[in-house]
Amino acid sequence: MSGLQVSDIQVFYGRTQRLFGASLPDLQPGDVLGLLGANAAGKSTLMRTLAGQQPYQGRIRFYGQDQRQRSQREWLALVGFMPQTPPQESALRPYELLWSAARALGMALSDSALTARIESLLQRLGLAEYALAPLYSLSGGKRQLVGLALALIREPQLLLLDEPTSALDLHWRMIVLDLVQEKVQAEGAIAVASIHDLDLAARYCNKLVMLEQGRVVAAGPVRDVLTPANIARVFKVEAQVVPGALGYPQVQVVRPIRHPV
Repeated sequence: MSGLQVSDIQVFYGRTQRLFGASLPDLQPGDVLGLLGANAAGKSTLMRTLAGQQPYQGRIRFYGQDQRQRSQREWLALVGFMPQTPPQESALRPYELLWSAARALGMALSDSALTARIESLLQRLGLAEYALAPLYSLSGGKRQLVGLALALIREPQLLLLDEPTSALDLHWRMIVLDLVQEKVQAEGAIAVASIHDLDLAARYCNKLVMLEQGRVVAAGPVRDVLTPANIARVFKVEAQVVPGALGYPQVQVVRPIRHPV
């Protein structure tokens, strides 16, 4: 039985259709799926739909049970969602935010176990020295890392990450994606992440989906999706895809396509 099945998703904002029959490859425990596409391709809309925040037509099944058959509380207990916007600037401190979120979710952890989990996450994400700093004093990148900690605190079965590294430099992008990959594999979870960097997507994801204007252009294993033809269509650049030093495909952009069809 597949862990996550998503098929024929259609989403409307009023009378405007944003997703047109979008389907994902079936995902199993340990899978990391990367969503690729230009701005306004529908990645965030699909993420919010999977998170249970957006009405839709189509089917989302998690281990054989339809999403609509679960209450919102049941779905939230399974899903860790990191939206594109980081936690707002406020007087709250990362430690306080994580503690209150865990208790609001009803996580069955003793105070000492929860403290250990929070401290471990903050340490892994380079936030230990900022644990008691007000969020308004943190940079956008640091607040984005706090947002990831919020998604990971419950050790979810389905991890949804909307542009989790957009405000980070390359070092911290790799730290974050290393941690996500490690957590998914160790806990038998499934992750879906929208990622702008094609090389990082090829390195950390084992399946990809390319979206264009709310439609799926390509879906499947990395090497089948990350092709010059698909990149040209979706990103409007001429590119070569070559073997990387570690065995992952790498994208070498040659030039923009000045008059895309």
